Formats: sequence, C-alpha cells, structure tokens
Amino acid sequence: MSKLKRELTLFDLVDIGISQIIGAGIFVVSGIAAGIAGPSVILSFWIAGLVALLTALTTAELSSIITETGSSYAYTKIAFGKFFGFLVGWMRYFDNVVSISAVALGFSAYLISFFFPFFSQSFSIISSIALIILLTIPNIFGAKITSRISTILVLIKLSALSFLIFIGMFYLLRNFDKNKFVPLFPNGFSSTLTASSLVFFAFLGFQTVAMASEEAKNPKRDVPLAIIISLLICSLIYIGVAIVSIGSVDWKILGGLDHPLSYVAQKITNNEYASLFVTFGALVATASVALTSIYSSSRTIFALSRDNLLPKKLAKISEKFGTPIISVIVSSLLSILIVISGSIKFVVSIVSFGSLFNFIFTNLSLIKIKKKIKKRSTFELPFHPFIPIAGVISCFILMFFLENNAKIVGTIWLLIGILIYLIRRKKN
Repeated sequence: MSKLKRELTLFDLVDIGISQIIGAGIFVVSGIAAGIAGPSVILSFWIAGLVALLTALTTAELSSIITETGSSYAYTKIAFGKFFGFLVGWMRYFDNVVSISAVALGFSAYLISFFFPFFSQSFSIISSIALIILLTIPNIFGAKITSRISTILVLIKLSALSFLIFIGMFYLLRNFDKNKFVPLFPNGFSSTLTASSLVFFAFLGFQTVAMASEEAKNPKRDVPLAIIISLLICSLIYIGVAIVSIGSVDWKILGGLDHPLSYVAQKITNNEYASLFVTFGALVATASVALTSIYSSSRTIFALSRDNLLPKKLAKISEKFGTPIISVIVSSLLSILIVISGSIKFVVSIVSFGSLFNFIFTNLSLIKIKKKIKKRSTFELPFHPFIPIAGVISCFILMFFLENNAKIVGTIWLLIGILIYLIRRKKN
C-alpha cells in the first residue's frame, strides 16, 4: 500500500491549520455577510465558530484514534463502511476543489481592486488560474516545502489582521458610535443565521490538519492539539475583525464591497499605505488557503483511489518527491474549470454545503466508533456523546439556511458520486 512520508511537527500542523482557515472567508465573505445580517454579523461569526468548534473537537478525538490520511472519509469508512465513506470523501474532495476556486477568486478581487482597477472580469479569471498553477508546484515538491511556504504566508496575514484589530480598537475608543450597532437585527434573526451559513466558510480548514495525520511525526498527540489551537486562534481574530468592521463602517456599505477589510483600514487610518498593507495581507491569505487546499484535495482523492474507489493511478506516489503528483495535478485542473463560473458567493455556498455534509458524518462517526472501540484515546472529550450530537444538530440548522442553488449543486455532485461508486463496485 502507498505510504506518505512522516515529517510534520506540531508547529507545522498548526501552521497548516491557520493557513487553511484564514483566507477569503474573512477578507471577502465578511463584507457579503455584513450586508445580509447587518451589525448582528458579529453574532453570525460567533454562531459559525461554535458550530465549527463542535466538529473540531470531534475531529480532534477521532484523529487521536485514526491516524491514516483521509480525515472525514477515513472516519466514516471505518464507522459506516465503504459506501458512506466514499460519499463523504467524494463530497470532501469537491469541497476542497471548489474552495481552491473560491479563494483564488477572492485573491483576484483584491488584486484588481487595488492594482488593476481598469481591468475587466476576464482578467480576474486569468489571474485566478495563474495563482492555482503557481501554487501547484510546491505541492508537487512535498508536504514539508508546502508547510515552509505556508509558514511565511501565515505570518504575513496574521500581521495584517492583528494590525487591523489593534488600530481598529483604538479608533473605536475615540470614535465609538452605538448607532453603528443598532438595530442589531435590521433584517431579522433569520438573516443572522443565513450570514452564519455563509461565514461558516471562514472557519473551514481545520480538518486539513487531520488530513495530514499520515505525514505527522506524532499524530496521536500533535494532530488533536493542532486542530484546537489553530481554530481558537482564528476564531478570536475573526471576532475582533467583525467588531472593528461594524464599529467603523456602515454595514450597508460593507455589503457592497468585494474588498471590505482594505476599505475598513482606509477608513480608520485615512492612510493609503495602511490599506495597501491589509490588501497585501488579503492577497497572501487567499494564496495560502489555495496552497493548502490543493494539498488537502489531493490527499482526499489519493485516499479514495488507494482504497480502489477511484482509479489506482491517482494513488501513485512520486519516488523523487514522495507526493501523489497525479492527484495534485487533477485537483488543480478541476479547480481551474470551476474558477470560470466567476461568482464567489455562489462558490462559497457550495463549499459550505459540502463541509456541513461531511461534518455531520464526522460527528456521527465518533459516536459509532466509540461503541466499536472500547479503549481510551489519547484525546478524549467529556460528556460523550453530547458534543457530537450537538455538532450534528447545528450542522443541519446551518445547512437549512444555505441558498437553494448551492443545495441543488451539492446534491447533484452527491448523486454523481453514488453512480461512480456503483460502477466501480460492479467493475471490481
């Protein structure tokens, strides 16, 4: 059986988690969500973060029990068998590939708005494709190289967001206006939940850490820790950014911007260089998520093909680099095809649908696996099965508030997966 190289430390895993989580979700989608929910978008981030945390805790315990690559696919396969495992892996793969496209489009939105404002929409697609091709190269060379590049990108985007929060809090202390925060629910509480289903995209990525289990030096200890640490760091940053954004700029204005955080920086500093620094952070953030999304998607399809659920060629490991080169290239090519759609809101909704579907099965898998495996894990949650049950319920609620087109596309992809599984089973 093909094996991946174990070389990632706890620091590498936390770095991968933060790199995957912070991206287009906070730099682009936060503006769209503010336009939907108004000031209650701050609550939307809290709700989305809580839903993500429930599944993150479940994933942390599962990753201490199961250390093979595949994340939610591996967990579901062991808990419910190959059929449901394949469906989860199939949805996760689609989820990751679409995520590459979403963050690439977010990258182009900031790039065009500040550096090429007179370029057409076609340039957005071209620059998105160029980014995907560029970031495919380090993924071919190996997980360690991907992690090292990711570390540099993470430091830059964390600096930009920390800078925005720091100067934003000083701005609010001097210019606080309670009218910016009231009415809290201008479009009703349902719009807050709709915004939560959208900004949920901003919290995705922690399962990529679990995807790296087979390449971690000490997976049973480091993977659970990295999942929790990376998600908590990102959640605190998101809440800070949401408060600063709503407190400094009218939410209706934020809703019409495709580069909201750069506008916020310009507003609170009245300094073009500050805005450019946040813009640079946005470019780096979206690029880093694209980098790790290519990594995650290629490992998903690698795991599926290694289990003979997809063509075996996709599980081929490069002798020189120790990476699944064919899986990396296929994932990048599919994301390029999706980029052509050009609608970031629609693409983000599809990603959220696929992720919520996978999270439901991740939580159910822990309940089932704990019944099958009686021994204690190295990371064990209290009050079992309260946390996974709460995770399942909360995921269903957010899924209900997604836009219908995303549900339709996600369901179609699921049906295609069922067809492929039946064909492969008959062939084998």
